[in-house]
Amino acid sequence: MGQYFEKMFFWDEFLCYYSEDEINYIGNSSLEKRSNNTDKINQLNKKCKCTYYNLDYDYDKDTFECNDKEYDLKSQTFYFIQKLNTNIPLILNITSMNLRLMGTLLFNIKKNGFDKVFCLYTEPLRYCKNINQNDQDEFVDRFDLYKKFRGIEPIPGFLRANDDKLEEKWIVFLGFDGKRVEQINDRYEFSDIVPVITLPSYKPGWQNYALQENIDIIKTLERKPEYIIANSFLSAYNYLEKIVTSYPNSYLRITPLGTKINALGAILFALNNMKNVELLYDNPKEEGKISTECGKTYIFDISEIINS
Repeated sequence: MGQYFEKMFFWDEFLCYYSEDEINYIGNSSLEKRSNNTDKINQLNKKCKCTYYNLDYDYDKDTFECNDKEYDLKSQTFYFIQKLNTNIPLILNITSMNLRLMGTLLFNIKKNGFDKVFCLYTEPLRYCKNINQNDQDEFVDRFDLYKKFRGIEPIPGFLRANDDKLEEKWIVFLGFDGKRVEQINDRYEFSDIVPVITLPSYKPGWQNYALQENIDIIKTLERKPEYIIANSFLSAYNYLEKIVTSYPNSYLRITPLGTKINALGAILFALNNMKNVELLYDNPKEEGKISTECGKTYIFDISEIINS
């Protein structure tokens, strides 16, 4: 329990700290302003040789394109990652990266064994809102971040099954779109649900939005929500480790609908715990912008934890 130390830098700190001659940088195409990689690539190139790989993910085909070559996400991501030199440090910008793409990349990064792996994330200052002005309840449809979904489908590399018929726990990291939680639970009808909310959140008060958006399902539960830190992947990782230690004979289904950094912790935990831990995800399609302004940019050194 708690065997890892979270190495986090702000972007400017990382630029001062980084001393290698080269770095590889993977980003993805996005309309989000906070996902713009141009400035960061230029800043890195003043420090070292930075090679940029821009991935354009196709939601419908489940493929991505890089340098005019198309890769099937399920069967060809390994070969894309294998082309990279594992001795050169790697940055993965996860800011607006589809969780399906992000998880598949991390699975294959772990498989190939890179010496140094960093994840970059820029916080949102504001999310786009869809407020129902005609309703007295200000939280009705306050956030409507996603319209389309692939549905429940394993992220490539994370296919698991409860073959031993263990008692199941659904660990759900709650976010701003409570309808997704209800839809997943309507399908599975979980009997043991563990709701998790971030505190502190990126901004003071944002945990209240998550509570309000998910109030219907929270009211049906006998337990109160538990809390993890919004901008810490290790907070999510350690929390899941605590659950596994406390309930060694349970099968965990984990749904990371909260912050992207917490989702990173859930993915890393699933990578390091192949037995009795499953990621349950509805694979939404990102269309248009979901945030309007940029907050802080973090760099997380995940080298130790992904190579364990």
